[in-house]
Amino acid sequence: MLKQILAGCSLVTVLAVSHLPAQAQTPPAQQPAAPSTQQPVAPTAPKTPVTPEELKKFASAVKQMLVVTTDAETQMMAAVQKEGLSPTRFKEIYQSQRDPKTKPANPVTPKEQQSYTQAVAQLTKIQQDAQVRMDKIVQNEGLNSQRFGQIFATVRGDEKLWQEVQKLIQN
Repeated sequence: MLKQILAGCSLVTVLAVSHLPAQAQTPPAQQPAAPSTQQPVAPTAPKTPVTPEELKKFASAVKQMLVVTTDAETQMMAAVQKEGLSPTRFKEIYQSQRDPKTKPANPVTPKEQQSYTQAVAQLTKIQQDAQVRMDKIVQNEGLNSQRFGQIFATVRGDEKLWQEVQKLIQN
């Protein structure tokens, strides 16, 4: 379930992973991939032409979405801790629920299970709120979600466009 919750933010995270600061206290289930300066793996979707204006709108949206993603990650961390679970313990419970063969270091107490369930509910709401904010950002930039996805696929598969987007995000 946590994977589904975090998937909403993954599009931005994948694109801009090289721009996110390392978050040492984020649990591995929530932690973005290690920073990379390499071009991402090319998608299987066909490339579509991207105008310079669309690329600027796309980069502007991504830059704003990074703020939303970072904020959501901070809120998620706080929600887990507010429920009395450490990031490590939350991850252990998550993994044991996802794969019953994976046993946590210590048995999950009823109180921990209740805290975990409440944290997951909060994480779901945080992710939904972040998704709504990101959808509005895309719309405010004059793109629809389908076109944003097409541009994303094209940028992922084109090193020159990838580098241009990185430059635009940094400015």
